[in-house]
Amino acid sequence: MDPLSVTASIIAVLQLSAKVLGYLNDVNNASKDRANCAVEASNVHSLLLSLRFRLEEGSADAPWYTAVRALGVENGPLDQFKQALEALQTKMTDGGRLKKAGEALVWKFKKEEITSILDRIERLKTLVEIALQIDHLKLSQAVKDDTHFVRTLVPAIQSGVDKIQQDQADVKHGKIMEWISPTDYPAQQSDIIGRRQEGTGQWFLDAPEVARWLGESKSTLFCPGIPGAGKTMVAAIAINHLLHWVQNSLVGVAYVYYNYKAQEAQDASSMLAAVVKQLVQAQPSAAGPVERLYKQHANQGTKPSLKEVFSAVQEVVAKYSIVYIVVDALDECRTSDGTRTQFLARLRELQAGRDVRLMATARFIPEIEAEFQTAEKLEIRASDEDVRRFVAGQTHRLPRCIQRDPVLQRMVEEKILDRVDGFFLLAYTSILC
Repeated sequence: MDPLSVTASIIAVLQLSAKVLGYLNDVNNASKDRANCAVEASNVHSLLLSLRFRLEEGSADAPWYTAVRALGVENGPLDQFKQALEALQTKMTDGGRLKKAGEALVWKFKKEEITSILDRIERLKTLVEIALQIDHLKLSQAVKDDTHFVRTLVPAIQSGVDKIQQDQADVKHGKIMEWISPTDYPAQQSDIIGRRQEGTGQWFLDAPEVARWLGESKSTLFCPGIPGAGKTMVAAIAINHLLHWVQNSLVGVAYVYYNYKAQEAQDASSMLAAVVKQLVQAQPSAAGPVERLYKQHANQGTKPSLKEVFSAVQEVVAKYSIVYIVVDALDECRTSDGTRTQFLARLRELQAGRDVRLMATARFIPEIEAEFQTAEKLEIRASDEDVRRFVAGQTHRLPRCIQRDPVLQRMVEEKILDRVDGFFLLAYTSILC
């Protein structure tokens, strides 16, 4: 490396250090670690400035120049200091970019990360101080010792840098996922399946219609039922089965739960966004289409159109060999503006191009049934076995006199079975009453 290259490297590091010092001074609630970093980085900045002037004023033929060049070798002291500055910059900003006006810089370093950064700063400071003594022999030995140190510790240092960068990437990924769809259907799924009485719904999983839906390309399973039949629980059981059954990363699972109370927020675009969010979360390498939408819209505060979201869904679905999509309570989807028609049309378009297997639950509504005329059908009813299991699991809610008497328990069970007639909600309310 010639003297001019060393000077150029020093100038680049000086520019970066000036920028990082600005960030360090802008951090709110300054900690002792932040202060140490600011002081040490400022000290090295001043020393490098002096070294730059010495290089520009001296003779390139002097032995001292040869020793100074070693500071700029790959993974050498200057590189290590630059990496330390980049680690500071990356974690205090959004990947090195300035935050929005008024948004405070946050100090979020762990103790071991600061120790590594301060160590790299201190080593360069020591070497530059030696360099400024114009003693090429002493400097050559110091650089040689430092090079040996770097050879043994660079892998560990780089691992720390990689972790910081990965943490930053994870934060950014989570931010993008929240932006594309704030709805957390997996949390809703966990809540619903957590209320399942063990063993219920097995009749559904054992049905030949379900086996065909699971196994046939581009298949559709429509599951109508009366109000209170347990359609949402069956949908949750189907989803739970898929999540445990699917072991191949190229098989995707996504689901949505319609809710009449949230109709305004459940338009076709939002529901497709929820689908693509789940598929990307399962396969982060497929996030490209969503990241592009984020770059196009997030800074402007705009939302992607239905066409843009659907295009992203198509691209992400193409990363999978099979995608299962479960839609619960289609009857609770808004119809006044054509939302249900739009959503189903997009799902069919997906299915036409890829192996997408759809399952939907709904009440017996002619308009919805007409949408699934050619689909496999399986009516959802509260089976006697499910009701028995449910009642057996809820005996702790019954009066103590019944809890102590198996005969009375069987009488209660039979009475509830006689009343239910496919209406699971009635079994639930009978126990509570």
